[in-house]
Amino acid sequence: METADIIETENNNVFEKEEGKKDIFLKFSQMIRDNIRQHRTVQFYADQLFVSGKYLIEVIKKASGKTPHQVIDETLLKEAYMMLGNPDITISEIAFELQFNSASAFGRFFKKHTSISPSEYRNRESIQ
Repeated sequence: METADIIETENNNVFEKEEGKKDIFLKFSQMIRDNIRQHRTVQFYADQLFVSGKYLIEVIKKASGKTPHQVIDETLLKEAYMMLGNPDITISEIAFELQFNSASAFGRFFKKHTSISPSEYRNRESIQ
């Protein structure tokens, strides 16, 4: 009987750990959506979740197959696409709003992930 209790306790601990990791992943995902315009570092999100950067990387990689940095970049890119869809906002304003040091830094980021510049994207999509 004691062995069964020990095994059950160990199984519960594993389940609780997995639930805790799932909770961290969900909170991380929500925090990125809420804070992407101000914060892009893995350490910021780790601090907010009260975990180490190394642990956050482990949890996010296991849950999504991506590093937290990749998830952050993907979310930032989605935000950039959304903003580029508004012709009333200049590319410089988008760069400023997304906390890039310059329009050219934003352009390099966008081109690295999409193979085209922000202005080429707008031209292709006929966003004037």
